[in-house]
Amino acid sequence: MRTLRHDTRLLAFVPCVLVLAFAMAAPPASAQTGIALRADADERGWIGATLRAAPGTVVTVAEGGAPLATLTAAAPETRIPRLVRWRCDRRTRALVATAADGATAAASVRTPSCRDRLAVDAPRRTRPGRRVALRLRDRWRLGDVRATVCVLPPGGPRRCHERVPGTVRPRLGRPGEWRLQVRTPWQTETRAVRVARPGGRLRLLVTGDSMIQPLDDYLRVSLRAAGVHVTSQPRISTGISKPSLLDWPALARRQAARDRPDVTVVFLGANDGFPFGAAAPCCGPPWVAEYARRAGAMMRSWARGGRGRVLWLALPAPRGSAFRRTFPAVNAALRSAAAAAPAAARLVRLDRFFTPGGVYRDTMTIGGRSVRVRQRDGVHLSSAGAAAAARLVVRTLRRERIVP
Repeated sequence: MRTLRHDTRLLAFVPCVLVLAFAMAAPPASAQTGIALRADADERGWIGATLRAAPGTVVTVAEGGAPLATLTAAAPETRIPRLVRWRCDRRTRALVATAADGATAAASVRTPSCRDRLAVDAPRRTRPGRRVALRLRDRWRLGDVRATVCVLPPGGPRRCHERVPGTVRPRLGRPGEWRLQVRTPWQTETRAVRVARPGGRLRLLVTGDSMIQPLDDYLRVSLRAAGVHVTSQPRISTGISKPSLLDWPALARRQAARDRPDVTVVFLGANDGFPFGAAAPCCGPPWVAEYARRAGAMMRSWARGGRGRVLWLALPAPRGSAFRRTFPAVNAALRSAAAAAPAAARLVRLDRFFTPGGVYRDTMTIGGRSVRVRQRDGVHLSSAGAAAAARLVVRTLRRERIVP
């Protein structure tokens, strides 16, 4: 019986030991408490978060495994402002909070698109040669964005530079519609600025040899409604390779200084083919190179440092005789000169319009009817041909945004 009573007491003691052992092994109540995380994009440019955890809990918040913040909860709910910036390349953001005891909580938020991140402001009108203020504002107010700012003059070519938000002050030279374009991978904004003289008057100089007549009269009539003042200055029987009769590079400088044309339309070259000295007879590569050099200097003179634009008309193929040799050489030189100075001049391809493939023809179908476009000499344009050439020039002026 003693033995039995001893065993009963021993058995009664065992549960107490187990309860004590369990109590000693159990973690603190605070470590058993779960955590919760909520993310938001309430503040422009920033993702914030709200953490729910027992006070004293150490929590690390990370994105994609990269820690963003580590903190000790001081209250049951802790606000974490400006946790991480918005991004243009990642709109859905996933955050994970991890407590010291391994408890985790996840949250996600979607931020706004970058389609409208940059605000672009520019004036609608200005005078030729003035600088304008193009303002780039970052609506997110973060300042970590760069944009490509392009200035597209009437007729081109565009000039582009990389900029940060702020004010850009490009100089807008010649009259016409300038376009200021701001581009990022997510956004493109274009602002049009009309550059015009007081009253909107545009000065157009028409010059060249006899090929320019009567095209000059058709241009005067066609552009009158657009407020264009046309001045015609033909120089009959002259050519760039005939300096003894007229020094065309010198004349171009005088015209630019005296008339200050906004646009110069040139039709010249039918009388050329004379040698440029003994080393450059017409119409080999040295002759073409020298003709291009002189024509290029004339283009730059009329362009007046970016304040003017030159439209030079290529020669349509002639019917025959020596012109068949000189016209292609003149056109080759003009193509070279215009390509070397794209900001100054454009070559208007009357050769392709009237003689596609270099094949001469007297007549064309215009407006549904066949009309004679060349004079009997097989060189000059007829009245109908000159009218068609004038329409092509006007279309070019509009395509280049020089006239509305």
